[in-house]
Amino acid sequence: VLYAKNVLARHYPASIVKLMTSLVALELVKQGKLTLNTIVPVSQAAYQVARTPGLSVAYLDQSERITLSKMLEYMFVVSADDAAVAVGDFIGGDETAFAHMMNQEARKLHMNGTHYVNASGLQDPNEYSNAHDIALLSQYLIKNFPIVLKYASEPGMYTHPGQYGYSYDKLLGQYNGLDGLKTGSTDQAGYCFVGTAKRGHTRLISVVLDTSSFNNVFQDTVTLLDFGFLQHHAYNLQSQGVPIAQNVSVPNGSATTLAVAPNQNVSVQLPNGVSSKVTTALSDTSVKAPIKQGQALGVENVIVNGHVVEQIPVYAVTDDPQAGFVEKIWRSIMSSLHSGARSLVHAMTDKIHKYI
Repeated sequence: VLYAKNVLARHYPASIVKLMTSLVALELVKQGKLTLNTIVPVSQAAYQVARTPGLSVAYLDQSERITLSKMLEYMFVVSADDAAVAVGDFIGGDETAFAHMMNQEARKLHMNGTHYVNASGLQDPNEYSNAHDIALLSQYLIKNFPIVLKYASEPGMYTHPGQYGYSYDKLLGQYNGLDGLKTGSTDQAGYCFVGTAKRGHTRLISVVLDTSSFNNVFQDTVTLLDFGFLQHHAYNLQSQGVPIAQNVSVPNGSATTLAVAPNQNVSVQLPNGVSSKVTTALSDTSVKAPIKQGQALGVENVIVNGHVVEQIPVYAVTDDPQAGFVEKIWRSIMSSLHSGARSLVHAMTDKIHKYI
């Protein structure tokens, strides 16, 4: 976190809610329970939303056969409330059941200041979140389901033949590297925006909630992203697949120590012109065999100036089967010999001291 202000203050999230709606759907795709080509029917509730004046909608009709991918595109590009309701009703069966699924996902991400009651973000006094939680959600979504950036970076789309809708994100094409992520606004929530931009190997995420206009929310976003890109630099710490300095101990393994590596490049953002101490430490330093190559073996803490700023999963570089019976006997003998030698040395040292 490069900058934070009032990050735990409770706010109405408006259409930022659609980020979680998307996450629930995409998790089901990942699990193989849905595909992006699955047809999502337009429920009666979604049809009613589509006909409600003053909302952001794709004017869905119950006669249409629309894929999940297209519904997600509607949600990100034109912030379609009717598409979000249709997805929620299709997956959960009704609004309440789907909101329960959303809240389960929120708990998994430790979004402890968030509560959902619907899929669209239509105003409800019992639906709330905060900047901290929305940042966690956005980071997870971008990292695990980058297809959302494809949708979010579209400047507009045809919702129907001859009917073109423009994205509410006015920074697309205007701010270097920006490719999302989600706008939101209601009278009670104000104007909100989750912005994200990538330059080189650095991606930043900003969250601005409850401003007085879209102009203000976009200007605040530019200020935050500029601060991140111009006042900080990426420090490349480790490379994907390259063993780190610290091994894990495998007492019952054929090899008693095992190399581990991250499955991603590891870097941290450091302030320009300020001396920073960067170290790493494994949270789990001892594991049990047998171990397969590629097996997850805990996490590596990335520590900047004494504070853990990131936790990176690490994986076994090679296999390590259990030690054989003979090897275990040999280790036991050697351990006893070492122990006996130490005892003998201590005894001799004590006797020598008596004569000094």
